[in-house]
Amino acid sequence: MIDFLKKYHAYFWIILIIGLILSDHHFRNKYKELYKTEGFYTVGKIRDVKPYGRGTGYDFVYTFQINDKEYESQCDVGNLDFNDAKKYKENTFLVVYLKSNVNVNRIYVSIPVSKDLNQIQLKNLILNNTDLKKKLDTIPYPSWFWNNYF
Repeated sequence: MIDFLKKYHAYFWIILIIGLILSDHHFRNKYKELYKTEGFYTVGKIRDVKPYGRGTGYDFVYTFQINDKEYESQCDVGNLDFNDAKKYKENTFLVVYLKSNVNVNRIYVSIPVSKDLNQIQLKNLILNNTDLKKKLDTIPYPSWFWNNYF
């Protein structure tokens, strides 16, 4: 048995890594499709920028309200460096969340919005602007697994 493990351990790691990459890709694309059918819009405010993992990146920590209940969430800052990401603090942006699970959400810092807009006004803003629709079609940044382990 030990000889078998020694002989084939490289194949095990290759299959595991490929499986993780495919799984991440699948869940990111699933979110992209779900927001089109179940997505609702609200306004989120960035509260902080905090590091994650082993110093590999940063997350926006933001809050948003739905039916007078406040939620806190976080998502990757993407390609921004720390100083640029800090400039977004205390600003309001579009948040897309899933009707079936409010905890599945994402803030779009490329779409600043007024904190006074309601659900209907946000939906009309998106529907009437093709550039904003294109921004919403971008695939989200890597998922939780990559943020915490790599």
